[in-house]
Amino acid sequence: MALNLDHLHAFLVVTEEGSINRAAIRLLRAQTAVGRQIKLLEEAMGVALFERTAGGVILTEAGTELIEFARRIFQNVAEAEAAMARVGADPSGELVIAVPNALVEQLGPVLFTAITDQYPLIRLTMLEGDSHAIHQWITNGMAQIGLLPEGQNDTSLHTIECGRQVLCLCGATEAMSNFPKKIELKRALSMPLALTMRPNRMRQMIDHAATSIGSEVSPVLSTNSTHLINMLMRQNKVYSIRPYLGGAPAVVNGITYIRLCSPEVSRSINIVWSTAYPVTRTTEAARTLLCELMAGLS
Repeated sequence: MALNLDHLHAFLVVTEEGSINRAAIRLLRAQTAVGRQIKLLEEAMGVALFERTAGGVILTEAGTELIEFARRIFQNVAEAEAAMARVGADPSGELVIAVPNALVEQLGPVLFTAITDQYPLIRLTMLEGDSHAIHQWITNGMAQIGLLPEGQNDTSLHTIECGRQVLCLCGATEAMSNFPKKIELKRALSMPLALTMRPNRMRQMIDHAATSIGSEVSPVLSTNSTHLINMLMRQNKVYSIRPYLGGAPAVVNGITYIRLCSPEVSRSINIVWSTAYPVTRTTEAARTLLCELMAGLS
């Protein structure tokens, strides 16, 4: 038994109108044509679906049962059509986002959740690196969009400033429970620090700030591994100096950030994408989402 959707739709409309004549008007068909569709459906089902009365038609017991199936079938059809329409309209495909080391713990989980929730058709790759690596990934097309400190004067990039990061002393939360809400840079430099290696924009900021107050930067560890620094901080073996987006003091995954002062040092953070590549719907969606997320963190 093959179920004809056109016949089933006529059955649904006749049920809603309570009359073959009114259903024909709604369907823009002849009354005889609609009546024929109902007859063919009844033959296919092997049961009578309507009782004819002077005022129109009423459902039989079999018709009452079939109408519930018919409604679910056409609801599923409508949902399928909407889903297929979204495939062409919603952002989809591969998306590579480059995120600075210093922002991964603060932004990474939030960014992943937002993209997977709002754009389930996007397949996300997230690259983590320093400013130099992010610039290369964007300009050579490896990443479609990213976050980069400064960079406003780089003609190879489109930029949107989306916040400011302040330099903070950071360390294990239990080790910093008695620290003040701000700490002088000179005192921070006297602590056992693990810092990123030169050349690096963050390290350059720290070096320049230290020079401005006549101090030197002498970390106990220089490394290009943010992961190693995080482990050592959580083990309460080192502190570090990092940028933070938003109000400090703050705690992220067991690491406390305390704003540096005397001097206070900050830098802009920008959403960037290459001027050499076309902007896709997926890139536009990521750009809008990043703006919203960064505004929420600032």
